[in-house]
Amino acid sequence: MRQYSEQELNQMAAAEEELDRKHGLMLLDNSPSAKANAAVLNDYFNKHNIPISVPSLIAAAYALKDKLDWKSPAQVEFSEVLARLEPAQCLVVNSWFKKQNRLKTDGEEGLRNLNQIVSWLLNRRYAVTESGLDMALTNVQNNSSRKLFWHEGPKQDREIWNGKLNHARIQNDEPSKEIEPVQEFHPNGRRNHAFKANTDEPRKREPKVDAWKDIVGRYMTQWTTHGQKATLEAEYNRGIATGKSWREVGAALGQIIKSWQRGR
Repeated sequence: MRQYSEQELNQMAAAEEELDRKHGLMLLDNSPSAKANAAVLNDYFNKHNIPISVPSLIAAAYALKDKLDWKSPAQVEFSEVLARLEPAQCLVVNSWFKKQNRLKTDGEEGLRNLNQIVSWLLNRRYAVTESGLDMALTNVQNNSSRKLFWHEGPKQDREIWNGKLNHARIQNDEPSKEIEPVQEFHPNGRRNHAFKANTDEPRKREPKVDAWKDIVGRYMTQWTTHGQKATLEAEYNRGIATGKSWREVGAALGQIIKSWQRGR
């Protein structure tokens, strides 16, 4: 196993920060994908006598691109937005998003909604408050070229129109004739060329993205001394061991970081 100098470790930390924030490589959130990515990069430098530096690590990541897990464009943009928020502002955004019923808040579409709405406030230097987020939602919905994503509303009963029966929609009392399925072969054994096999496969659902998991990943990098790093890791490990949610772990880490900022 290759032994790294302190200078190389510092270069590695800086490279991981840049790869995660600017290039979209999962490295900082302690997820299985981030750990697997780190293992691939470490194995590469263990096998090759290449000096550790920010440029060499970035070059290695792109050389091994097909073996690594990368963030989606929405996740990359979310990391950039998240880096501009203070811990207290993250709590406000999370609270506001939890109250949204029609606006999608999960998955890739939820991240794209969050990126647009929060960026609208930050780009105009407005306060990140719930009323400010309401204002941002209205402006993005009315003026942005990028659409927002919504849950479908309740469907109207189309058999009623203006309080009266819609006779055009009333079904005939006679039972409908069942359409016989087209068979692949005729009774005489010849192939039926009108037969079409059903090759449609159900689409995979997008994985649910927990924004607080990314927030925890960001908080885990907000240390300047090894003592502070150990404190964050201890709180993180305690939260995971006791089954806390990502939101609870993130809130605890945010309080620790906030106490450090007060003491500066």
